[in-house]
Amino acid sequence: MKPVAVLAVFLALVPQALAQVPDSATFGSKNTFSIFVDYSNDSSRIALGSAEGRKFTELGFQYERRLIVTPNLLWKYTGEFRPLIAESDLTVTVTNIQTSPPPTQTFAGSPTATISCRPSSEEYSQINPFTGVLYAGTLNLTCGRRWTYVEGLSPLGTRINLLPRKRWQPTGSILTGFLLSAKKIPVDTGGSFNFMFQVGAGVEYFRTSTQSMRLEYQLQHFSNANTALTNYGVDSGLFKFTYTFGR
Repeated sequence: MKPVAVLAVFLALVPQALAQVPDSATFGSKNTFSIFVDYSNDSSRIALGSAEGRKFTELGFQYERRLIVTPNLLWKYTGEFRPLIAESDLTVTVTNIQTSPPPTQTFAGSPTATISCRPSSEEYSQINPFTGVLYAGTLNLTCGRRWTYVEGLSPLGTRINLLPRKRWQPTGSILTGFLLSAKKIPVDTGGSFNFMFQVGAGVEYFRTSTQSMRLEYQLQHFSNANTALTNYGVDSGLFKFTYTFGR
């Protein structure tokens, strides 16, 4: 074969070979769709939060699109939709057992979401200065929980995977969005609309070249950014499991 012909064949094949390198050498697809579940058993003052004792669990769907890939790094756009979220707040109920004047009567209030709660019992006794009637009894404070249905959307997010040519890949992500709840959270003077962001890291294992399982630990914060009467932020540590389907 003449040198000119060899050169022509080489120049024709090299671009095709280079174009195939990322897809053939890298696990994962350009577009991926995922389903995930996560859970947090408690909340604490991790960063910006002030409401403790909250529980959080959710089921959601994720879309990711590959932006940049190198032999050592993969960068993706990430967006999530959470149609099913359950958030649990602490509640306090006040019960008044009035023994005087007779007969004994019990007045129970409705559970109210509160920033904190400690069970207590306190006796009271007071004479009405106008009627001379003695009012006496016991005030009991009991604690409980209230679960609230929430939906969430995180349209702005990004993910980085290291070692994209390996089956086991360290990964980290950042997500921002908002939550809409059926009741005001995390207290009754809070808001039904809250802003949310997550940052986390974990590991991703590829069963095949396009399907993977991902386990992450994420720090999540949500608050209403002073758009309601009170603004108690909630910081949670979430354990998140994701199954990804490539396309």
